[in-house]
Amino acid sequence: MDQMDQNVNQETQRVPQPPRRRRSRRQKNGGCAGTVVYVIAVLGISVILSLAAIFVANDVFAFVKENAVKEITVSENTDLLSLAKQLDDEGVINYGTIFKLYVRAKGDNQGVLAGSYSLNPNMDYGQIIDTLVNASSTETMKITVPEGYSIAQIRQMLLDEHVCTEDALDEVLNTYSFKHEFLKDELPAEEGWLEGYLFPDTYEIYKGNATVVDTINKMLNNFESKYDDDIKAGAETLGRSMHDIVTIASLVEREAQVDSERAKIAGVIYNRLNNPSEFPYLQVDASVLYGLGRTSGPLSQEDLASDTPYNLYTKQGLPPGPICNPGYASLYAAAHPEQHNYYYYVAMPDGSHLFANSYEEHQTNIATSDAAQAAAAAENTEGTGE
Repeated sequence: MDQMDQNVNQETQRVPQPPRRRRSRRQKNGGCAGTVVYVIAVLGISVILSLAAIFVANDVFAFVKENAVKEITVSENTDLLSLAKQLDDEGVINYGTIFKLYVRAKGDNQGVLAGSYSLNPNMDYGQIIDTLVNASSTETMKITVPEGYSIAQIRQMLLDEHVCTEDALDEVLNTYSFKHEFLKDELPAEEGWLEGYLFPDTYEIYKGNATVVDTINKMLNNFESKYDDDIKAGAETLGRSMHDIVTIASLVEREAQVDSERAKIAGVIYNRLNNPSEFPYLQVDASVLYGLGRTSGPLSQEDLASDTPYNLYTKQGLPPGPICNPGYASLYAAAHPEQHNYYYYVAMPDGSHLFANSYEEHQTNIATSDAAQAAAAAENTEGTGE
């Protein structure tokens, strides 16, 4: 029995086991080839991306680029983004799309003043942008700022004369902190903060965005010199600050059409200011118009009820600030008002005014004015044949 068991065990041990499967050489080679192809593809893509990055970086930073002056002509109402294709076509840059991305990333899409510019491909993007938006010119021109112009009107005049771009001008007018001593109480800089202090006069200025600060600075310097000792003495006598004098002068400038009436109109304003219990409102139409963003035209009942800080039919005292930039005559009148008992005035067709010291007299003057205005309108109608 034991012998039989041993034989069985031996036979069992001799039973052949199934052979193990071996990977064929072809399978091994296929796996290696796939890996090599993947590595080559990755390396190829990396090389391509690296080369693209080098070319783009060279265009942006101008490491190695052609040295050749290109004359670029910029038309009206053009900004940096819209110039990208032209710069690309003219060979100043190689990748207009990248230039657009650069401008957007920098948040620097400013307007460019119309004219000719000398640019060079060896300038980097930053230098190109700086040349376009901060260009200065040796060309000078004369501009005349009329008395009574508001900042909005001066701004539009400078744009109409193509002195600079809108972006450059607005930045200087609204955010540049001029250091004049008389402006320290007006800081911080904000929209409209220079109203009243851009002295009306004729100026010779340079064209270009780089000279905008100089242009506005000339007007401020002129104001500083024109606000002379006589005006300062008058303001001190009246107990009024420069801000008050300039504000009152701006009201006089917009209301007076006849030079001889400036001090008289200033006197009406002071009479009302000095009697607030009886005359709480100045009722100056020009200030209402300013608050409505206008400079002329009739006022409706809705206009007179408008809720603006400059509506002197509903707001007591002076407006928050000047409503225009007054000339010397109005500044002097504001500092030296005529002494009288008038509290009212109404305009006549020729620009003069009728003055009154009582409401009853004022009503009579209004009737006289209305009749004269109607007669003048009828005469104008006949003259035009309508």
